[in-house]
Amino acid sequence: YDVNYTFSKSMDTGSGLQGADNATTGYGTAFILNPLRPEDNYSVSDFDTRHIVNANFIFELPFGKGRRMLSRVNSFADTLIGGWQLAGVYRFNTGQPILSPFDQAQWATNWNAQSSGVRVGPLTSSVDRNTQNIFSDPQAAFNTLRNARPGETGDRNFLRLPGYSSLDLGLSKNFRMPWSENHKLQFRWEVFNVLNSQSLGLDAPQTGITRSTWGLPQDSNIGTAPGNFGKIFTTVQGSPRSMQFGLRYEF
Repeated sequence: YDVNYTFSKSMDTGSGLQGADNATTGYGTAFILNPLRPEDNYSVSDFDTRHIVNANFIFELPFGKGRRMLSRVNSFADTLIGGWQLAGVYRFNTGQPILSPFDQAQWATNWNAQSSGVRVGPLTSSVDRNTQNIFSDPQAAFNTLRNARPGETGDRNFLRLPGYSSLDLGLSKNFRMPWSENHKLQFRWEVFNVLNSQSLGLDAPQTGITRSTWGLPQDSNIGTAPGNFGKIFTTVQGSPRSMQFGLRYEF
């Protein structure tokens, strides 16, 4: 078995090339909004992943001839219960930052990209999987933000997507051929994403955010949050559970 853990933190003023296409990198994510004060954009990087755990193992089941349990079974029984092996790969990572809610089409500081919203109180993402929303209280979150004012770049990357975990397992069985000990038939059953875990996010995750879902009020505590404010529409990490079978002949 092997287990490794990574703790990291990446910070920058823009997580992409200045000339990158906003449509693919996110609205302004590669853009320095205020060239007179580029440090205003300084925050955790778009790809910042604070905690990562990777683990893998191979475990031979202790049944059958020469094993710890049932070692005296006959050849027929050993064919059924002996030679089984279980292997697995596990991954966990915390969520990456997501593009902050931006102003209501005001372009407060830069003519080419809108500024992010400004928090007027503490606000973090707390994904509610029942409502599939990045906020447990969308209206309260809406009222905790205001539009950027002239000269402001807003608060960058203060929200995060939920974390992700995945477990892959493989069960295999080896049959030794009666005509030669050097010949072996292996049967494999492999399942990817056994628990069918999905990491929820906001479409891709940096694109597809529109003013109808992220547009902010003129000032805090004014207006009603749009029905889709903070709504999660897709997954951003992981694939649905799948499995495969295989046969391998070794000689």
